[in-house]
Amino acid sequence: MKGISGSPVLDAYQRLAPVGSAAQVKGPAPVASTPSHAENAEVKISAKARGMATDGDAAIDTTKVNDLKQKIATGDFKIDHDKIAARMLERAG
Repeated sequence: MKGISGSPVLDAYQRLAPVGSAAQVKGPAPVASTPSHAENAEVKISAKARGMATDGDAAIDTTKVNDLKQKIATGDFKIDHDKIAARMLERAG
């Protein structure tokens, strides 16, 4: 049976709702038109940001990573919060 509204969702809702319990369903609300003179966004990436992005290409020292994993697992790894903060500030420029 084809619905009256032409919308499968509205037709299904009307079939499920008890008769008389739902308000009259009207067609969809008008859609606002998109202006034809929409502005284009321009994004510029600084040289510093490009450098930070390429730092991830450096080789990984798997020996150092495994050593750190072992120290963390045994509880021998100590975090120097002051050193971390200093390095963060140093890299931030």
